[in-house]
Amino acid sequence: MAWTLAPIVGSDLTLDRDKLVIVRKFRLKDTLPYSGGGDCFDVVSALAMERIKDTYPTYGTPMGTLYWNSIQLHESYYAQLYELSVTYSPYDKQTGSYLIRVEHAAGTAKATAGKWLATYPTAERPGTDSNKGVIFNGQEVVGVDVPFNQTRIVISYRHPQMFLNHAYLRAIGTLVGHPNNDTFLGYAPGEIAYAGGNATESECEASAEYSFEVSRNETNLEVGGITITEKKGFDVISPVYKWGTADDAGSNTKVIRPIEYIDIIRPRGREWMNYVSTFGWGGP
Repeated sequence: MAWTLAPIVGSDLTLDRDKLVIVRKFRLKDTLPYSGGGDCFDVVSALAMERIKDTYPTYGTPMGTLYWNSIQLHESYYAQLYELSVTYSPYDKQTGSYLIRVEHAAGTAKATAGKWLATYPTAERPGTDSNKGVIFNGQEVVGVDVPFNQTRIVISYRHPQMFLNHAYLRAIGTLVGHPNNDTFLGYAPGEIAYAGGNATESECEASAEYSFEVSRNETNLEVGGITITEKKGFDVISPVYKWGTADDAGSNTKVIRPIEYIDIIRPRGREWMNYVSTFGWGGP
């Protein structure tokens, strides 16, 4: 019979307010994969560790899933009996594991037009809709600072060794400030922009932290009485005004500054770029 790896009775548990650590015991059973030549311990250890990674990589508890962090192999009898102690904790240290942190904040932007709601007294409003929603002081368009949602996503990602080389870091560096051209982290094209990050690689560690700004795509926006069918995340709304006059309900002529049309502008440096093929992760 081929060798098998089976859990045995008995585990060591450490439980405190900051961490949960469990050491599970395993035993190699049946025929060991050794036919002589070389060191039996090296052969068995390689196969046993591979079996842990493939068969017992996690351990479910009432407090959540634990991940294997270290494996110890004990040789009780040479080429006959081996036991393993596997330490599990809440920290997934395998390649490909990641931690996502979302930061919500309020930024400010200057708005020069918006959706018109009401005028008091009603009779003073000119009889045209062309300047409804324009923030106008009687002489010029002045605008006002308004708060807006500013979302940042920070991802800590564990990579394979030698992954964070110069070529990779240079490639992702070209994405800074450019929105995504493909679906990335669940966001539609145009909604997320790489804001830079930090990378660390050593003989035993290869991890990086990536920051992304989020700006949602929108449809059917109303600005100054004009409906914008579609506006992509980081594109800019630019109203173009004109001078004019209009009579109010009392036939009094008033100077107005209506919106003539609205441009949707993509600033230089905001051209879309492919993310998934460059980062190598984050796709659907």
